[in-house]
Amino acid sequence: MPDNLKKNHRASLFWGGLRLSELNNEAECAADIVCIDLEDSVPLDRKQDGRLALKQFLQTYKPTKSVQYIVRMNSLDSADGQSDLAMLVNQPAFISTLLIPKLESVEELIQVGHFLEEKNSPLNLFGIIETAKGLEHASLIACAHPKLKGLYFGGFDLSTAIGCEMDWEPLLYSRSKVVHAAALGGILVFDSPASFVDASADQEKLYNYCLRSKALGLMGMVTKHGSQVSTIKRAFSPSAAEIERAEKILAMFAKDPSRPIVYEGKLIELPMIKKLRQLF
Repeated sequence: MPDNLKKNHRASLFWGGLRLSELNNEAECAADIVCIDLEDSVPLDRKQDGRLALKQFLQTYKPTKSVQYIVRMNSLDSADGQSDLAMLVNQPAFISTLLIPKLESVEELIQVGHFLEEKNSPLNLFGIIETAKGLEHASLIACAHPKLKGLYFGGFDLSTAIGCEMDWEPLLYSRSKVVHAAALGGILVFDSPASFVDASADQEKLYNYCLRSKALGLMGMVTKHGSQVSTIKRAFSPSAAEIERAEKILAMFAKDPSRPIVYEGKLIELPMIKKLRQLF
């Protein structure tokens, strides 16, 4: 995966489509991605209100240059999903990507991907893997269309779908499968929000939770709380110690690439050298 795909995708702030008047640059400027949610946060009887609010927002809001704005649309097999798609294809403004909820099949992805291509739309796609069927087909989905740039792991819905607790250990297999799928497709992969709210001053519990996701191969995490953005970004960014370690190992490799490297008692192979180079 190109390095530029991995950078600046650490914290995804999800924001309700009916609360756009409350969104301001101060609240969202720290996030890497701001996702405007037209699905779960908008009641069924107010979907049109959500679209109208988004349309006004796109006409009046001054976006932050460092932020990527995306929209979680309604399900593609619903009338509201089709209305969301039609509106955003015609007036994408500063929206870069559509987030497809409950993405379950290659056919569904190809259909919307081809539609965007036919309309010469610059919009790209992300998908959420949050059903048992979507999890089963995740690897095929990740490789199905070049418009797909990333997958979100939907832990809340998926835990309900498969009947397990919304916690780390019960969802470890499912998380790993989505990470594997994204690696096959060479695309981004993001974790769902933590199932707890860390109200402590240092947010150490959230930070350690993020580190577990990072260690598994996830590149960022969703939050619905602006106060969590800085902690998530810190966790998914290389620490000073990681940078120092990488610099020392890469210097050893540059000095003599033909010699095996042992650093702090660990054998360093070429794949690790490639991974360390991605930190810079």
